[in-house]
Amino acid sequence: QARLVGSEMCIRDSPKGDMGNLLLSFPDLDAGDFEAWVDDVAAERDGVTAAEAAASTAALWRDGLAGWGIGPERIAQLRASADFTIYTPGSTSGIPLNIIGSLRSPGDVDAETIADEIEGFASSILGLVGIEADPLSSPEHILISNLVSHAWSNGDDNDLAGLIEQIQHPPVRKLGVIDLDTFFPPSDRMTLALKLNGLMASPAFASWVQGIEADIGSLLYTPDGRPRCAIVSIAHLSDAERMFFVTILLNEVVSWMRHQPGTSSLRALLYMDEIFGYFPPTAKPPSKAPMLTLLKQARAYGLGVVLATQNPVDLDYKGLAN
Repeated sequence: QARLVGSEMCIRDSPKGDMGNLLLSFPDLDAGDFEAWVDDVAAERDGVTAAEAAASTAALWRDGLAGWGIGPERIAQLRASADFTIYTPGSTSGIPLNIIGSLRSPGDVDAETIADEIEGFASSILGLVGIEADPLSSPEHILISNLVSHAWSNGDDNDLAGLIEQIQHPPVRKLGVIDLDTFFPPSDRMTLALKLNGLMASPAFASWVQGIEADIGSLLYTPDGRPRCAIVSIAHLSDAERMFFVTILLNEVVSWMRHQPGTSSLRALLYMDEIFGYFPPTAKPPSKAPMLTLLKQARAYGLGVVLATQNPVDLDYKGLAN
């Protein structure tokens, strides 16, 4: 928390939802502040009132923080210096994030970054409709990747609706050196378009395109320039939805990072709790490539990366080395 005081910023990705507790940083550490968040059923089971449980919790926090040299003044400085916001992609329980309303062109970044971003998007969107696609052999993956690449190479943005239309009527006629209809027949393309359209037409999916656009600069700074602690909770999502969102978010962070000037000072932190499954030692989920890029290169741009897990050997050795 101390690192948030001043001009630095933070994005915290919270698969289990625990990081929302950062908003319970009450400067006075008063029992009354905690009482509204006490579980009445748990308190009754322990044989105490809600007020007594709140008083006990406040004392626990006060003593624990004091042991680290953190007193009320420091907490008050933190709350005055930074804005705390909880975002909930795919849900309106917090501040919703529009993660796929627009497939924005990343602009002037290197070809490797663009390729990684396109691969991550294609893999994760296909995962949402139950297609496990190999980037080198899957017609679905290759077609989507080429459609996004074609749009971005022309400086155009896209969206999911436009992508579905282009799958049916592609603006390209060859994939590699083979005619498009031979490589991926129209009937098979229609099957893919129908699957993606079913996803888009689902009422449950509507919340994915609601809310503010997932612009990293906006997540890190308030409109008046204050640093923001952006807590992104994905505890409510399915495994496929979590992988989809984390991949898109990490690629957005990489793209934002590439547009920053180099520095030896820490300007932002990316913290992810429960990293298990997103950066494994052998498998290659879509989230792995952008995470490895961040671990290798982010420090040069002043971006710190903090990962939490109960079992470090479940992480890729290249990441541990960095």
